[in-house]
This record gives sequence, C-alpha cells and structure tokens, in this order.
Amino acid sequence: MKNYLIFILLILGAVGLNSLADKYLKKQWNLWLGYGFPVLLMMLFLWNISNPPAQNLFADFDKAYYPAGRLVLENPPDLYLPDKNCLGQPDCPAGTFVNIPIIAYLFTPFSLLSKQNAHILLMFLSGIAILFTYYLLIKLGELTTEKQKIALLGLFAINGPLYYNLREGNSTHFVLLLLIAAFFCIQAKREIWTGALLAIAALIKIPLFLFGVYFVMRSRWRVVAGFSAALLAIVGASILLFGFDLHQTWFEMCIQPYAGKPIAAYNSQSLDSFLARLLTDGGLTKWLPLEVGLGFKLVRYALLSLLFGATIWICWRSKKPVTLEEENLELSVVLCLALLTSPISWTHYYLLLLLPLSLYLGNKLAVPNKQLWSSLILLGILLISLPVTYTLAYFKPGNAQFLSYLVSRVFISHYFFGGILLLGVLLAARWQNSKRFQQSQSSLGSL
Repeated sequence: MKNYLIFILLILGAVGLNSLADKYLKKQWNLWLGYGFPVLLMMLFLWNISNPPAQNLFADFDKAYYPAGRLVLENPPDLYLPDKNCLGQPDCPAGTFVNIPIIAYLFTPFSLLSKQNAHILLMFLSGIAILFTYYLLIKLGELTTEKQKIALLGLFAINGPLYYNLREGNSTHFVLLLLIAAFFCIQAKREIWTGALLAIAALIKIPLFLFGVYFVMRSRWRVVAGFSAALLAIVGASILLFGFDLHQTWFEMCIQPYAGKPIAAYNSQSLDSFLARLLTDGGLTKWLPLEVGLGFKLVRYALLSLLFGATIWICWRSKKPVTLEEENLELSVVLCLALLTSPISWTHYYLLLLLPLSLYLGNKLAVPNKQLWSSLILLGILLISLPVTYTLAYFKPGNAQFLSYLVSRVFISHYFFGGILLLGVLLAARWQNSKRFQQSQSSLGSL
C-alpha cells in the first residue's frame, strides 16, 4: 500500500506546488519547468515499482512475440504450444502467442536479432510510438493551451497500465496508435479507412471487435464495409498461408477455453475476472480458466445484461450522433464497454482510455463542463492509473481477515471500477445530450 500512497502524494505535491506558484508568481513561473521534475520523478518511480519485476522484464515479448516471429517462418504449428518453461506445472497456460498466425509476421524482424538487441529495438520503437501518440492526441483533441498539454503529459506520466505494458513488452500502446488513426479518419469522414483500421486493431486485441458490432447497430455501412473487407482480407490471407487446421488450433487453444470460464488473476480487469476474484478462490496469481457454477453464471449474465442493456437503451433513445463531440462520446462508450465486458481484459488494455480522456481535455467529448462531472472523471482517472504491482494480491494485514478480503478481492479490481465509473459518466452525458435534443425538437415543433 506504501507505493499507492507515494503515487498519490507525488500527484498532489506536483499539482499543489505548481498551482500556488502559478497563482502568486504568475508570468515568472514556467509550468513546463514546474511540472518537468515531478513528471520525471513519477516516471522513474512507476517504472521501478511496476510489474513485472526486473528478472521477468519483457515477459510477454520473450514468451510470445519474440519466438512467434521465428516460428511463423520455421514451424508454424508450434505457435500455440504452451510455454516450455512451465510444462508439467498445474497452472501452465494453454499457450503463449494468442493472435492468428499471420500476425506473427509483425514480430519476425525482432526474432532475427539476438534477444537483447530485440529488447533494445522494442524499447526504441515504443518510445517513438509514445511520443507520436502524445503529439497525435494533442492534434486530435485540439489541445491548444499550455495547461491542456501539460494535463495530457500528466495523464501519460501517471498511467500505471502504460508502464506495465512497456515492462511486459506487450503491444497495446501500438494498438492505441491504430485507434487514434481511426478517430482521425472519423473526423475526416473517411469511413472505409475507419473500419479497416479498427479491424486491424481488433485482430490484435480481440475486445475491440465490439466497434464492429456498434457500427452495424448504427447502420454505418461504409465503416462496416471497411471493417469487413480488412477482416476478410487479413483472415483470408492467414488461412491461405497456414491452412484452416492451424486456425482451428488457435481457436481451441486461445479462445474456446475462456468462453464462460473466467480467470481470477489480479491483472485481468474485466467483469468476469472481478466476479471470479470476489466469488471464488481461483487464485490471484493463477491464469487458468475456472469452472464456475450456475450461481456465478446467473450473476455474470445479469450484470452483462445490465451493462449492455443500459448502453443500448441510452444510445437508442439518443438517436444517431449529430456532432463530432457526440460521436466521440459514443465511441468512447464502446471502448469502455469493450474493456469491461471482455472475458479477459488485461490491465494494460486500460491505457487505451488515454484516447477518450485526451478528447475530454480538449472539450471534444459531449460531457458537461461542470464540477461534479469533472470530479467523477478525475476519480475514474485515478482508479485506472494506479501502479500495477503484486502487492495487493499478497496483502495480509495481520489477523484482519475482512480487510485482507476487502483489499485482495475487491480493491484489487480498481481498474475495473474506474472503467465502470467512466462508462457511467459517459452514458449519463449521452443521456443528457439526448434530453436536450428532444427538448429542442419539441420547442421547434411548437413554433
């Protein structure tokens, strides 16, 4: 818990001191310099305390992506074999590489290097990608003031899932770039490209397929056409290159085991995993799917029905978005819902919420600019930004069993709670916008 306290104190100290200096020193105070040292301090702090520990640095990359880049050339059927380091162990996951075979080609350039040089190349590309992401989000959100740009920098600096993603050597920050590109295409009315970019992102991170469902329900057929064309082209090419049998193996090893079977591991922050931690003894550091009873399934389906039902009903009552801000709002709702309702939603997926949060900073989301709304969003930001560590999974405060249960079974899901809070705020904003639209239509009708 000490790391969480330090994290919060660093934020409060930086904001408090700079606010006072900006108020009393005015033009003599440079906010970039004032926040520069705290940002660097926060970056060093989060990098050092974030999972995985130093001995397992780049764990996802080394176990999945790096070998996949070579296996796809030399022996594709071995792509979905379990990790050799845990064979025979009871908690050995089904497989390491979890994408369709053709995606493995993206990692072939890394696999041609030594592992150490591949790590260096990965970190170099990741650094470039993050800087480019920051630049693009400034443009997308039209962040023109110094304070807006510093606020966005702060969101990056405090984002625990981002550091976790980098230390694991995962690809979520690259997927964020695809989502940003898709949002630019939406602004430019390039709907075919919007669909194509979202399809590529969804093939890499499966929960994002919910975007395709959304555009079907909104009858955005040009986007659907682009989504479908890209999907068919990539999956078709993969089947032609590797055959149907290997794709069946992928489905049986990477998708089917988790259908209706949650995992309780601390670093999955979906509804399923939250319930698994709350209602079972599946183990916070075990990554095997759990067999659950009828009671668990009924609770799960009831909550899924509530989340999807509320979202569909509010968006249906709101009609189609008429402004870019409303469209951004609905797409942000879809992104939140995708992360929350996926059977597995790894903690680093929550860095994707930097996209809607940057739009909020630039008033590009149709969210009321009032104190209550801002406070709720700030609380959501805090919950989804906390450091990713093992500490809560092993929290044992003496004989205080209830406190231990509360922390290790409930509070450990704070990313999930933050996502729920942000989804609620976005849906409430969409509902309020629809009421204003209906009132305006009634006023026009009475003239």
